[in-house]
Amino acid sequence: MAHKAVRVDVSEFSDMFYPLPAGVSPDDHPVWPENIFDGLSEGHVLAEKDIQERFIRAFNSNNLVPGHNLSASSEKPDLEDMGDFKQKVDAAIFKTNLVPSDGRPHWGDQLVPVEFKRHETNQDPFDDSNELKVDANAKTRKEVRGQIISYAEIIFRVQHRIALFMLLVIGRNFRVLRWDRSGTIVTRAVDYVANPHILCEVLWRMSLQSEEQLGVDPSATRLFPEDDDYKLMDILAGQSKTDLAAEERKLKPSELRPNPPTFAYVRELFQASIDPKWTRYRVEVPDGDTTRTFLIGGPSFYARGMAGRGTKGFVAWDRQTGRFMWLKDAWRLDYERMDREGDILKHLNDCNVANVPTLCCHGDIRNQKTKTPDVWEAQHPSPPPASVPPPRSIPVSAPAGIDPGSSHTLVARPSSTMTSRKRSCPENDDNPPENREECPLRCHAHYRIVVEEVCRPLAEFTSGQQLISIVLSCLHAHKDAYVKAKIIHCDVSSGNILILPQVVHVKRTGTYHVVWKGILADWELSKPVGTAEPFTQPRHPLTTGTWQFLSVGMLSSRLKAVEIQDDLESFVHVVLYHAIRYLRSNCEDVGEFIENYFDACTLQNSVYTCGVNKLLTMKLNGYLQVEERVRLKFDSPMDSFFSELLPLFKGLYAVQNYLDGLHETANAPSPPHQPARAPSMSPSSETEVYDALDEEEFGAIVESEIPRATINAPSIHKPTPSEESDAARLDTHDHMIHVMRLVKRRRDWGSDKVGDRVWRLNVPQRPVSHLDVSTEHIAKRVRGDALCAQPFPEWS
Repeated sequence: MAHKAVRVDVSEFSDMFYPLPAGVSPDDHPVWPENIFDGLSEGHVLAEKDIQERFIRAFNSNNLVPGHNLSASSEKPDLEDMGDFKQKVDAAIFKTNLVPSDGRPHWGDQLVPVEFKRHETNQDPFDDSNELKVDANAKTRKEVRGQIISYAEIIFRVQHRIALFMLLVIGRNFRVLRWDRSGTIVTRAVDYVANPHILCEVLWRMSLQSEEQLGVDPSATRLFPEDDDYKLMDILAGQSKTDLAAEERKLKPSELRPNPPTFAYVRELFQASIDPKWTRYRVEVPDGDTTRTFLIGGPSFYARGMAGRGTKGFVAWDRQTGRFMWLKDAWRLDYERMDREGDILKHLNDCNVANVPTLCCHGDIRNQKTKTPDVWEAQHPSPPPASVPPPRSIPVSAPAGIDPGSSHTLVARPSSTMTSRKRSCPENDDNPPENREECPLRCHAHYRIVVEEVCRPLAEFTSGQQLISIVLSCLHAHKDAYVKAKIIHCDVSSGNILILPQVVHVKRTGTYHVVWKGILADWELSKPVGTAEPFTQPRHPLTTGTWQFLSVGMLSSRLKAVEIQDDLESFVHVVLYHAIRYLRSNCEDVGEFIENYFDACTLQNSVYTCGVNKLLTMKLNGYLQVEERVRLKFDSPMDSFFSELLPLFKGLYAVQNYLDGLHETANAPSPPHQPARAPSMSPSSETEVYDALDEEEFGAIVESEIPRATINAPSIHKPTPSEESDAARLDTHDHMIHVMRLVKRRRDWGSDKVGDRVWRLNVPQRPVSHLDVSTEHIAKRVRGDALCAQPFPEWS
């Protein structure tokens, strides 16, 4: 979603965000010289560097923000580059004891960044001449806006922030900005040379605010070298002789560790997180009626961009249990009927769903919510809705004697930490006010969740066989959630399928092994299935999912609800993405294949829909091509995976198209599918360990006869019996699990992983960033070849 701005007057901004403390009146301000900014009277013709130097001199010599100094930082970046950002904001306001002396940004210490620009219209990212639109559209002005957004993004990444204030000086004019995860509040431009008291009063009132009022998160305590917890983190990052290597293997007796062991890669991630470029914190996480604290350094994962959930993932040390865990810090969507991820995860754990994260603790953080939507709403008032929808329900496993399909449900009530400022989705308003635009800003609430598992990204799989095994574990989790917990995931994607090394005991042999299992994470966007009253509306305003892995059906209709077949198709897309990118195949230009299949889209009636290649593969061909009349081949059992499953989706879409046509022409109800006979594949043995573990988890493989599905409908364009049968095999998880088990157990797997086949300097022909799909999808729609580029995956 593009970052949205809301414009206010300077006085209104000050009253909202820089209130005067009790006992302080507006007349208590210092007496400022009338000529305080006379050195900038020619600011409309001065060069940017001259504006910066003169402004800093006037700021510091007149002590405009007592207890703070303005320091230049535009000469060189920090000693350690922050990821791929080599940014140098012009200056920043620092607390006096943290003012740097080396001219570097020191992102972790900045309180208020300050950016200087020449006094030219094309240097102002906002437009006061248009009352209906705040953001300027000219190319150069958009580039400036992108530049200051990147500064805000870095500070939110390095620090723990509720909001960030920024001062933008454009020649003789200034603006004050407030960033949060919903958008930006920006003041109108004011000539501070002609009206010095306006800027001086803003800065004076800023000095009267607490750090929390200036956007610093009080639930995260900054640690310094003299602090005991800071020193403890250094000790924890040191190598330990008891750490266990994560490679798959049979364990020697000398390698057996107390359960659970600490894997070496976990400590290495923690060690990297306390690199000097990162600041260290002790953070709070709610745990029921109590609060737990964790020690963290820099994020192992961070989501790019300012608007949105802003997910950051940390390897955290639990001060209560003395164990490393995974802490996720995010700004969750804050709408009625939106369940918190921890509540969903607890339900999955209570239902004994396999291969999902194990909840440790979670909760909303001190009622911290984004404020930009409130300002937008105040500027666009509307009457309250006529009615409030009832709370939605999450079905739970039925007790003995109760039909699992009955109305036995667990009602999800708002947490005591939530306020009454809960918004319903626009779709919930049956009578929206006329001529009123819906708020373009999403509401977010600050949230943390901690789970026991510290996983590895899916891209670290070591072979095609292991890729199938890991994804199969997650398919098992998806089935368990669907059957036991009555929940469907709705966002099966590369970043949500993770690798968890585990020590397992093979009962058949009595030996212990390190085995890589799959973990299906990020259940925040899931939805319930099988409720007493059909749940037909999304839990927030927009369609959800990760663009590259959404099904053809989801990409072709923004109003479609996620069904089991959609998520099953997403699993196939995840396997294809990693197979084509990392395994040996006859595809010569993998970057182009990824762009055309995963990133591409089609523009129809101003709406972006499924790209041609994915649509042709799933709906028309039922097989993969690298070019016309040349099928994609891996020369491994991976070919069997695709040849067995892709035709099923072709049959599925044939049936769905037929039923859609019937509904449109005759308004006929869609008949239910019945499962069909599973196709036969000749199983062959794999290693004894894989076979034993497979049967312990899934049971013995049984070939069963299943009745064919039939459709009682007119014969015009009627699917063939084979297509009906193929479609029916996707009504449940069972057939896909069956196929994957057989493929995994094949003996003819080889060493087929050859490394990343996407050229890092590959330039996309149709950059995804040029497409604004935010009005239709929550498109975690980054460029496909960047999906695995992060050092650690988001399970957000």
